[in-house]
Amino acid sequence: MSINILGGHAKGHALFVPKGDATRPTTVMLRRKFFDSYQNCEEMTFIDLFAGTGAMAFEAISRGADKAVLCEINKQSYQVLVKNIQTVRKLVPNASIESQQIDAKKYLSYLISTKQLFGEDVHIFIDPPYELKSHYLACLKTIFDSDFPGHVWLESDRQKGIKIEEIEEAGYSVNKIFKQGTTFICRVVK
Repeated sequence: MSINILGGHAKGHALFVPKGDATRPTTVMLRRKFFDSYQNCEEMTFIDLFAGTGAMAFEAISRGADKAVLCEINKQSYQVLVKNIQTVRKLVPNASIESQQIDAKKYLSYLISTKQLFGEDVHIFIDPPYELKSHYLACLKTIFDSDFPGHVWLESDRQKGIKIEEIEEAGYSVNKIFKQGTTFICRVVK
């Protein structure tokens, strides 16, 4: 199985996907809706927590983002992610792409504590396995307990993952939503 980059310099390029169910790539339609709202990602830094294949970050890089940081702890998924990074670097040679095989929550805590990658054009994308609802809330708490000035996005599923109502009950607001079936990407603010 493979998934393709939808737009930009690497448009049409197929990304590798690990065998089995270790990852759940963001659907084509949902990625398209999200990135079509931006068109040009120049000067963006895209931090893809729970990166899996890296499709979201690579889409941002392909569309002109300055930097992508991808975190993936699963060994098999990380090996595939590294192959995808090598290929995307050939297609977009000036792209700054970093990867970490680390727990996304730990890496996020490190970023926040060091204030690395703080800025208005920084986008943090939170997309753990849907059933790990506590990961969503832990990441949101870490981000919003700091003075992070950028954008926070999360992907979930109304049936399997955290619901918008649960995000709001935790004290956050949702101000932009992209939907595809039961799956959604939303921007979260404090």
